[in-house]
Amino acid sequence: MNQDKEWSIDSWKKYQALQLPLYSDAQLYQDTLQKIKNLPGILNFEEINTFKNQMIRVSKGEKFVLQLGDCAEVFDECTEKHWKEKFSFYDRMGQILDAIVIGRICGQFAKPRSQLLEKDGTLNYRGDLINSLSRDERDPDPSRLLLGAHYAKKGLETLKQYEGSQIWVSHECLHLGYESAFVKQNQDKQYYLSNTHFPWIGDRTRLHDHAHSNFIKGLYNPVGIKIGQTINKIEFINVFKLINPKNEDGRAFAIIRLGKNKLDKLKDIIQWKQEEKLNISFFLDPMHGNNQDKSGRKIRKIEDIMYEIQQFFAILEQQNEIPAGLHLECTPYDVTECIENDEDINPKKYTTACDPRLNFRQTRKIIIFVNTLLKKLRNKQ
Repeated sequence: MNQDKEWSIDSWKKYQALQLPLYSDAQLYQDTLQKIKNLPGILNFEEINTFKNQMIRVSKGEKFVLQLGDCAEVFDECTEKHWKEKFSFYDRMGQILDAIVIGRICGQFAKPRSQLLEKDGTLNYRGDLINSLSRDERDPDPSRLLLGAHYAKKGLETLKQYEGSQIWVSHECLHLGYESAFVKQNQDKQYYLSNTHFPWIGDRTRLHDHAHSNFIKGLYNPVGIKIGQTINKIEFINVFKLINPKNEDGRAFAIIRLGKNKLDKLKDIIQWKQEEKLNISFFLDPMHGNNQDKSGRKIRKIEDIMYEIQQFFAILEQQNEIPAGLHLECTPYDVTECIENDEDINPKKYTTACDPRLNFRQTRKIIIFVNTLLKKLRNKQ
């Protein structure tokens, strides 16, 4: 485990940090973070360690991960009813693949944005942790951090009472002030993030000499790194050597998000991994590289998602790599945000807070397709 002697809970502040909100009342913001720091951890070290042991099995090619959930969780759906419906949905999808199931849930409250402002000059929505979907409540509000902490705790309490299969939780490690307030130490002085099992760093914030990577490098939790089209060899090698300097199993997972027409880059990425003998397992996020616009709304096409999945499996097989996981933005509810065969969008069923999600039927179709690919792969081994 990378417990760097120079690392501390606040050492990330020495580095450039992208995608962090600015609060007009800096003192209120600091006071709010202190309140969160004073709270007991939501998850304990034993729970994180149990999850890590499962992810070691993924690194060894013994298990496949299914990571599912909303693009952005909203506080209005942080209810026992919604959580149970989502846990049940994730569970049923995981059973199709006999997969390790990780929800984008109980903390997926913050979103990176490519633009700070909308076209009319309004601040962009950045997730319920930071501001509101309501256009007149877009200033970053520190009180939302306390709500985020409250709902993360309540969601995990609900999960512990869930009677189905084991479900783990994940979210993007984006708001570093907030995230660092949840860092705890075990009796051996190992640091871990206590508000999630599996944090990941997004494609916009993964630079090895920036704050997000240098924060997450000191944590015991397994870590995902989103890898998009802008990645180059030097950056790829540097960030994974930073995150996983001892090349441990169960530590580092590359979540590939290239898009259906840009998967030649995956061949380069695999080559870089193999040349450097990096201990990395590959997940696919077939959602974020396939965004399109239809009638002024962001959409994704099922055909594009399935094509990218098929190509991902084919390229990994050609390069003697094993697919380790699939990362889908989806919901159990009857939405029309992703489309098939150029169907029309029903505005009343386009309810996402940010990016388009698969509905229940679409998710099931894709996972059955993945199950077919996995069975073919296993039959060849």
